[in-house]
This record gives sequence, C-alpha cells and structure tokens, in this order.
Amino acid sequence: MSDTYTAEQAPAGSNILSKIYEGIFLVVLLFVFIWNWDGFWQTEINWLGNVQQSVFPSKYSEEQLKVSRVADNTQIFEKIEERLVSIEQENQRLYDQKQAADRSLDQYRTLENEKCRYYDTSLRMLDHLSKKYSDQELQRVLSCTSAECEHILMNRTLATSVCS
Repeated sequence: MSDTYTAEQAPAGSNILSKIYEGIFLVVLLFVFIWNWDGFWQTEINWLGNVQQSVFPSKYSEEQLKVSRVADNTQIFEKIEERLVSIEQENQRLYDQKQAADRSLDQYRTLENEKCRYYDTSLRMLDHLSKKYSDQELQRVLSCTSAECEHILMNRTLATSVCS
C-alpha cells in the first residue's frame, strides 16, 4: 500500500469541516469586497442606507463624507474649468489684438518704406543736379523755403541717415 492520503480516504467529518471553512472564507471575502465597494455605501436605497447607518455608523458617515468631498471637488473643478475657458478667451482676444496691431504695423512700415524710397530718389536727383550745376547756380535754381531744405542741401549725411 502507498502512504499517500487521498480525499476518498479522508474521514467524512473533515470534508464537511473544509466545506465550512471554505464557506466562511467566501463570506469573509464577500464582506471585505462589499465593505470596500463605494457603490454599496452610496446607495439610494433607503432601507439599506438606514441599516448601514444603524449597524456601521462610523463607516457610513465616513463614506458620506467622501461623497460630499467628491461633490465639493466637482464644484472646484467646474470653477477651474470656467476660469480656464475665460483665460483662453482672453488669450484669444489678446492674440487677435496682437494680429491686428501687427497688420497695422506692417502697413505703416510699408508706407514709411515707400516714403523713404521717394526721399532717397529725391536725394539722388539733387546729387545729379549738384554735379551738373555749381553751388551758386544750384541755390539759384532751387529756392529753399524751409530749414529742412537747407539741411538737406548742406548736410547730405544727415539727410541720407533719416531712412537708414
């Protein structure tokens, strides 16, 4: 005969005892699962809530406090989302203003560059005339009526540096 022990050879009492232990283990496991399951404690079934409150008052109040914290946190998150939306809208408004200012600045630069090209062409024409005429003839041909005209004729480097 072999020395191995099989379930068939086990006494009937130990088989029932193992089934009882197995049942107790399953009940404890089910109890732990339900104890930690938030849905069980946050039920809207009135009689179950009353039983929970009377049998496990501290756990019930702890779980209800969790629910109120979640509700508070939800309100906080909603306020944060509202602030983010308003900040994004403000950023978009500022970005649109910046784009409009950039377009305006580009138009201004284009206009000023055109003026400088005309000014540069005028200075070149004066240079051409100054080569053709002497200083006295040039002053006779060009009659300056403003101080800027005198500065352009007398100080060419200052005149050319205006648009550089």
